[in-house]
Amino acid sequence: MAEMKIALFINDDFSMFHFRGGLIKRLVNRGYEVVVIVPPGPFKGAIEKLGARCITIPVKRFVSPFEDLALLARLYKIFREERFDIVHNMTVKPNIFGTIAARLAGVKRVVCLVSGLGFAFRTTGSLKDGVLRWTVSYLYKICCRISDKIWFQNPDDFNLFLSQRIINNGKGIVITSGGINTEEYAPDCVLQSEIQNLRDELGLPANALCVLMLTARLVWSKGTREFVEAAEILRDSYPEWYFLMLTPKDPESSDAVPDEYICRHRSEHLIILDSFRTDIRVFITLADIMVLPSYYPEGVPRSLLEGLAMAKPIVTTDHPGCRSVVDHGRTGYLVPVKDSHSLAGKIAALMDEPQKREKFGRMSRLKAQKEFEEELVVNRVIKELYEL
Repeated sequence: MAEMKIALFINDDFSMFHFRGGLIKRLVNRGYEVVVIVPPGPFKGAIEKLGARCITIPVKRFVSPFEDLALLARLYKIFREERFDIVHNMTVKPNIFGTIAARLAGVKRVVCLVSGLGFAFRTTGSLKDGVLRWTVSYLYKICCRISDKIWFQNPDDFNLFLSQRIINNGKGIVITSGGINTEEYAPDCVLQSEIQNLRDELGLPANALCVLMLTARLVWSKGTREFVEAAEILRDSYPEWYFLMLTPKDPESSDAVPDEYICRHRSEHLIILDSFRTDIRVFITLADIMVLPSYYPEGVPRSLLEGLAMAKPIVTTDHPGCRSVVDHGRTGYLVPVKDSHSLAGKIAALMDEPQKREKFGRMSRLKAQKEFEEELVVNRVIKELYEL
């Protein structure tokens, strides 16, 4: 019999498998019974192969009062029946409703992960967004008060929660990022034949160099407009360089980029792929520079960690989460948010100096191994968050 039973709850099966797979494996290897709670999706089988049992329940991404109350009731029933020793909630809705349900069900230890603040904490100035921000902040105060520990992935988010009195100082810990497996994401992890196949698919010439923007969702706040404008600024001066966006559509989001914008800006040198792909490492290997001009309330962007581990120079924004990944002038450059010209200037600085790209890439790999290695992060989570 397992000595302890641990539940992990997140609103997306893809994120559970790709971002928390190392945590699941480590817990299973320690002899704990791990139960994963996610919405139905194609990664259920992959999660179960890691050794976890999987319970699927519907979780609506955005605010929906009736569905949210139904979610709370379902979670309470699961937690009462399963009698977990630890419940670990991740992302906004699981943090709020998972924590309330777990406490009502009498779970001994309840912990949360704030992996970025998300759309609810955007400061757009609109009344609707202001009401949403107040509501989520209030619910987070309840969640933080009744949970045992809150894990923040960057110090900016932790300090914001402290300054707004959402959390008490003793409740929070900062463990930067969820970690990256630097053996799985390594400079030599992709076959040359795979790279050539991708070049052929994209129609890239043999001498083509590539700037890659990689995001989980095609939304404005990931810096879509800024990347497109930087590409247009640089295109004529650097004809051998190609700009590639791998950004799956997110039509449900109020921040979604319209199809019309994408169709209008696609060109020979600006390749935009807006469908879901699993061959991410091939795209990163193909890239000579990785870019993320985000002003979204990030935790620590996974794509930047992957680029770091695979020895890529990075240009990103001086923005919470993003700035945690880059040592300015050593592994890449930080630029102001919503500044296409600054972005173009720093990309050009790397385009002009292949030796600097190689040097920054080397430093990126070392930084990933020293600061973001998955094993180091997972060990801290188990020790400091779970207190095992």
